Amino acid sequence: QQVESDKIIEDKSPNNTPIKSGGTGFLKDGKGYLVTNAHVVSGSSTVVVQNNKGQEFRTAIVHINNVNDIAILKIDDSDFKPLFTLPYGLKRSGADLGEPLFTLGYPREEIVYNEGYMSARTGFNGDTLTCQVGVSANPGNSGGPVFNKNGEIIGIINTRQEQAEGVVFAINSKNIFSSVDSVMKDSSSISIRLPLSSSVKGIDRVQQVKKISDCVFMVKSY
Repeated sequence: QQVESDKIIEDKSPNNTPIKSGGTGFLKDGKGYLVTNAHVVSGSSTVVVQNNKGQEFRTAIVHINNVNDIAILKIDDSDFKPLFTLPYGLKRSGADLGEPLFTLGYPREEIVYNEGYMSARTGFNGDTLTCQVGVSANPGNSGGPVFNKNGEIIGIINTRQEQAEGVVFAINSKNIFSSVDSVMKDSSSISIRLPLSSSVKGIDRVQQVKKISDCVFMVKSY
């Protein structure tokens, strides 16, 4: 019997093609629909995502909205095993000022946890599409989820703008709802079911992170 860890992990990246940009994405439907930033995948010919075990999956870009900087990808790979439910929910109303928050993302080859708080209800120059979070991040965190203490997603890290040290902006999660509405309006063949309730509410943070990490991916654009 073959042990899981002994399996050779297949490289899904295109041959002799350098990575154009990288970031983070997260599942918003267990069938393999992911959210990331539009600027992470814009203009790419191939986008590959990698899970926290190092396994890569091919994806297709389903939707790009450059105005709110949101892209929706679909894992299009027979190696991907769909998830029946996701551990977190999406919160339409965002977070309160001073509310503790945490992020998971790929500023490097492994998943990284960070924590902070809600700094301002608006983003750069009073932008209402985004909010300001007091958490450290770099371009690899772009597209990663921002969670409240209940494991609900309140935003998506966005590192597109020039920023001072410790000033990071996140796209408000309500923009995910509008992007999904656009996709389903444009294509009757696509059905995306957003997770609305968190099953990790009230449990220890270490356990929350363990459950959530399986649904957060590194995004590699070629």
